[in-house]
Amino acid sequence: MKLRLLFIFTILMLALSQALDAQKVILLQKPGTTKRFMFKTGDNITVMMGNPEFIAGGVITYIDDTLCIVNKNYTIPFASVKEVKITRHFLNSAWRKMFLVPVVYSGISLINRGIHKEKPLIDNTILIAGGSFIALGSAAYLLRYRHCKMDNGWKLKVLDFDVYKDNYRPKE
Repeated sequence: MKLRLLFIFTILMLALSQALDAQKVILLQKPGTTKRFMFKTGDNITVMMGNPEFIAGGVITYIDDTLCIVNKNYTIPFASVKEVKITRHFLNSAWRKMFLVPVVYSGISLINRGIHKEKPLIDNTILIAGGSFIALGSAAYLLRYRHCKMDNGWKLKVLDFDVYKDNYRPKE
C-alpha cells in the first residue's frame, strides 16, 4: 500500500515539474507547407509593424499569448505585425568575405607574376575571378534576409513548448 502511494506521489511530482518547465515559443509558419521558424526567449527577432510603419528588432525578453516584448522596451502585438525578417546567417557572414577575396587574390597574383617577370601584370584571370567573387558577394548581400510577409500567408502563433526540446530547429 505504501509503495503504491509512493509511486502515485512520484508520478504526480514528475507531471507537476513538467508543467512548470514549459515555456512559450513563437511559431512563424506558412500553413500548408513545411516552412516554419521558432523563436524563444533570448532569440533575436526583427519585425516590421503596421500603422505607423516602423521596424522593431532585438532580443525577445517576454512572450505572452498575443504579444511579445523585445529588449524590455518594445511591446509587439502579433496582430499588427506585417513582416518578420529572418537572418540567413551564412549569407550574412559570407558577403564581406566575398568582397575581400578578389583583393587578396589579385595581390597574390600580382606578386607571383612580378616574381616570374610575366607580362602583363594584370591578366584576364584576375578580372574573371575577382568579378565572379564580387557578383557572388553582391548576391549574398541582397539575399541575406528572408522577408516573411503576413500578406503572403505567414502566421504568428504562440505555443507552450517543453524546455527539453530547446535545441529543436526545423529545416529552413
